[in-house]
Amino acid sequence: MRNLLFAPLTVMAVFAISCSSSSPKMDSAASPVPTQQNPVQQIPESTTTPEIVRAEEVRLEQDVKMLTVGNVQGHYFLSCNKTLESCMTPAPGKDYLLFSKCTRVMMFPGAKKPATLGLLQYFTVTYNNQENIGLIPREDDPGPEPDDTWHPAIGMYWLRSWSKRD
Repeated sequence: MRNLLFAPLTVMAVFAISCSSSSPKMDSAASPVPTQQNPVQQIPESTTTPEIVRAEEVRLEQDVKMLTVGNVQGHYFLSCNKTLESCMTPAPGKDYLLFSKCTRVMMFPGAKKPATLGLLQYFTVTYNNQENIGLIPREDDPGPEPDDTWHPAIGMYWLRSWSKRD
C-alpha cells in the first residue's frame, strides 16, 4: 500500500527532472513506428507555454519527411512518416506553436484542462521510443469554442536533434 502512495510522487519527480533540462534530448534518426496513445499522463503543475517556431527547411527521403524549424533560441530537426495525416508540412513564413513533453497551456478562455503534448498525441499518433514534438499553426484568433470533435491541424514528429543558435 505504501508503494502505491509513493508511485505518483516518484513519477512527478522524474517528470519534473526531465522537463528541467535546458535543451531537448537527441534521438536516433531511425524511423519509429507510430501508435495511437491515451493522453493520460502526469502534467506539471505550472504552465509552460509552447515555443513559437517557423519552418526553415523541408526535404523528403523515401517515406520520411525531415524538417527544420527554429527561432532565436535554436533549431529543431524533426521527422515524420510522410504517409500519415499528422505529417504536415509547415508553411514558410507562418508561426507554429511547438509542444514538447513539458508544454502545458490553457489554449482557450474557459478551458477546463490544459493542452499538452499528450492531448495532441491523442488526436494524432505517438512515435514510440522517440521524443515526440507537436506543431500547431499559431492563430491570433482561435475561432469558435472547441468541442469534443474539434481539433486544429496538428503535426506530430519525432525529434532527431536540437541545436542552439550561434
